[in-house]
Amino acid sequence: MNQAFGIRNFAAVLALVAGLGMGAAQASSDTAAVPALSVAPPAAHWVARKLDYTYMGFTAKFSCDGLRDTVRDVLLALGARKKDLKIEERGCVRFNGPEQFPGVAATFSVLVPMTPDDIGKVGDTSSQPTQWQSVDLVQLTRSGIESVPCELLEQLKNKALPLFTTRNLKFHSACVPHEESLGDIDFSVDVLRPQPPPGA
Repeated sequence: MNQAFGIRNFAAVLALVAGLGMGAAQASSDTAAVPALSVAPPAAHWVARKLDYTYMGFTAKFSCDGLRDTVRDVLLALGARKKDLKIEERGCVRFNGPEQFPGVAATFSVLVPMTPDDIGKVGDTSSQPTQWQSVDLVQLTRSGIESVPCELLEQLKNKALPLFTTRNLKFHSACVPHEESLGDIDFSVDVLRPQPPPGA
């Protein structure tokens, strides 16, 4: 009688252990099936920015018009709102041709992530759905297959980039004064842009 009772208990223990093992395997399988959570781009609002910039380079030379147009392209690529971007030439002494120290003064709006304080002050009616977009400023500013305005990009990284909301900056530069640059600079970054309307 005691022997039969012991055998039944042993069998029950084996069944319990087997059940726990199957439960653990099922839990492991369920965990692996759960997709990783992705971080959504932040809701943002438009904030005014100002840039005062004078180009000082030894290699590439710019006319006032040329610098203005190139800086405008860079600002738009980084996420400046086109409809209120205003940019003017500064330090120009010639009617045409390269200037020694051409400059620009620009005002524009950029997207900045909203904080709880922002929402408390203005509500969420001004929030703008956003998305991240990668831009390559070397390809954008390449004036030809033989040169890239290396000095200009170095200076705009320090002067213009901090005005924008960005992430994943990839920058490397080995500019040499008085030598045209082809492959010795990399400058790409993710910028915050408005999310296009559905169906756009």
